[in-house]
This record gives sequence, C-alpha cells and structure tokens, in this order.
Amino acid sequence: MSREPLAGRRALITGASKGLGLAVTEALLEAGCEVIGLARNVDELKPLEQSSAGRLHAISVDITDRAAIKDVMASCQGVDTLILNAGTCEYIEPGGFDAAAFARVQAVNLQGNANLLEAAIPALRQTGRGGHIIGVSSLVTELPLPRSEAYGASKAGFDYLMASLRTDLYHLGIDVTVVKPGFIRTPLTDKNDFDMPFLMEPQQAAQHLLKAIAQRRYVYRFPWQLALPMRILRLLPTPILTRILQKMVRS
Repeated sequence: MSREPLAGRRALITGASKGLGLAVTEALLEAGCEVIGLARNVDELKPLEQSSAGRLHAISVDITDRAAIKDVMASCQGVDTLILNAGTCEYIEPGGFDAAAFARVQAVNLQGNANLLEAAIPALRQTGRGGHIIGVSSLVTELPLPRSEAYGASKAGFDYLMASLRTDLYHLGIDVTVVKPGFIRTPLTDKNDFDMPFLMEPQQAAQHLLKAIAQRRYVYRFPWQLALPMRILRLLPTPILTRILQKMVRS
C-alpha cells in the first residue's frame, strides 16, 4: 500500500493538548502539516504554538458543546484532514451499573465526535483534495472486557459510525480511517489499576497513527502483539470466550 505525503495538509485534531493528541500534533508539524489543535485547556499547547512559525493554531473548546464546535469550524477554512482523538474513560465496577458514568463517556466519545463530524464534513467536501477523517478508537472493541461497559460501548458505537460514514462519503472522495490502539501511556491510563501489556509511549503510537493516515487505511490496529491474540480469541465460541473473560473479573 502506497504512502501519501502529509506535507502541506491542513489537519484538525481534537484532544490535542495531552497524551496521544499532543504527540500526534508534534508529529504532524514535523511532517510539514498545518495543524489546528482543539482542547478544553490549551495551556500546554501554547509553547508549541509559539514555536511553530504560525503552523499550529490552538483553540480552546469543549467538543460536547455543539454550538461552540459549529462556531469553531466556521473559522477553520481549508481543513482536509480531521483527526477525532478526544476521549474519556470511566470504568464500571462488577456487580452493578452506573448510568451517569455511562452517559458521561458517551457524551464525549460518541456525541462529541458526532458534533465535530456535523460541523466538519461540509468543510471537507469543499477541499480541493480528497478529505480524510481519522477516528481514534480502541482495541477494547475486539473483546467484551471487564468493567468496560461504558468505554467499550462508546468505542463500538464510534466504530459503527465511522464504518457507515466510510460508505456514505465515498462518492464525495472523503476517506475514513479507524485507528485501534492498545494501551498508551497517557493521563487517562496513568489511573489504571491493572496490568497493561505492550504499553506504548505516545510518540511511538503517534508514528503508527501517521502511518495509517499516510496509507489511508480502512482500519489500523496496533500493536500487533496485542491486536492479533485479541482477534484470535474473538473467534472462539461464545460460551468458551465468556468463561475465559469471566476469570478476569475481580471479586
């Protein structure tokens, strides 16, 4: 699969101030892109913005605010690459259910991304080159993992959203890529109280994401050392897979 040069593209990325989003922002700038970085708090982006020679534009906005997102996109002309990276995670303890936590996660990971898509797709349609939407999902959608009802459901819904868009936007020349990373060292994963196999640094993960963008992949899973066993496990009959996963639940 051939690689497309990234230099000269005008990319908009959400969740740009921390973790993977910050690393991807830095990598895009190094690749010669102009970047619009959205985050609720852009203080950590300011030094990078000041040293970017005008190629980084940091904008403070909450993606759950539909009206604010529309206002932001109205001022962002020429965007040809949209990276939906912002997300949150809350775990639900076994033996109960927390509808409020579930709603908070869906508001960001699903509805927040929908707000961006509504506002950004008209801009992508107007570009003189093929538009590209990249959604950062998760390997959690490969298996129904313990405590992941809220996070997993939001990412599974996001996967379906991206797959449907890939079909509906094809005739407009807009490509859709879903990136499914494993564990990345971020402020969110720093709170995890369980083992995280094949934990990656944000800079490593950012290079994988840029590869998926350059190659315009449909779906890109990484690291393979975690993605491959998860995809093999999902082939097991449901009763067997369920018994295996139930052993992971902490009583």
